[in-house]
Amino acid sequence: MRAYWILPNREQADDILASDGETVVPLRQILDPKRRPRGFSHGVPAELLERCGRAESEHVLFAQRFPDWNGRDQLFCLSCPAGMDAAGRVVHLGLMFILEPHERPIFVLPVAALPKEDQPYARALIHRMTAPHDGDSWAQSVRDLSEHPFKGPATNVELHRSAVRFHSLYEVGPSGLILKRTVWKSLATTVIFLMLFAVIGAYLSVRSCATSSRAAVQTGVIQWRFN
Repeated sequence: MRAYWILPNREQADDILASDGETVVPLRQILDPKRRPRGFSHGVPAELLERCGRAESEHVLFAQRFPDWNGRDQLFCLSCPAGMDAAGRVVHLGLMFILEPHERPIFVLPVAALPKEDQPYARALIHRMTAPHDGDSWAQSVRDLSEHPFKGPATNVELHRSAVRFHSLYEVGPSGLILKRTVWKSLATTVIFLMLFAVIGAYLSVRSCATSSRAAVQTGVIQWRFN
């Protein structure tokens, strides 16, 4: 696993910077722009911030997963708002993981090399992902995305204005993040099938026991009497 911070572009410079926790380099040196997958975002999409509103937007986490990104590895990215620049525009802090096919992201990375103004946001992001509280549905959605076996590009929350079709598990609802209805239907269908298989299994087990008992009675011990 290789992990990097994607630093907030507070100066609106041409180069976006990245760090492995010890050194800072342009992001393009780690992820060649020509090799970035379609739909890749190094920040939270504007549509999510708009749909969540000012109060909820501070808690937004946006994650993307690209399996077989370069024919073998997978790319996993996580972004969150990290304050504003001098012009009042929202800037974003990101975590980018380059993973082996069966690896999962580990949300721990040093912050010492980051600018001091970015370190509190980095520590807060790590804390949310490593020691989340029960009500943090955004952090839960990221963990669910990292574990779900999607075969194609996927995001933790549904996008409506993306030019690329992403699979997703959650959507923004009136009161926050919620599981998509299709996911609930899939879970319900799975539960029903499991219950059905359990009932059939129990019936076959009881029937097998009854058949065995009858066979035992019919072929019981024969007592031989000798005159």
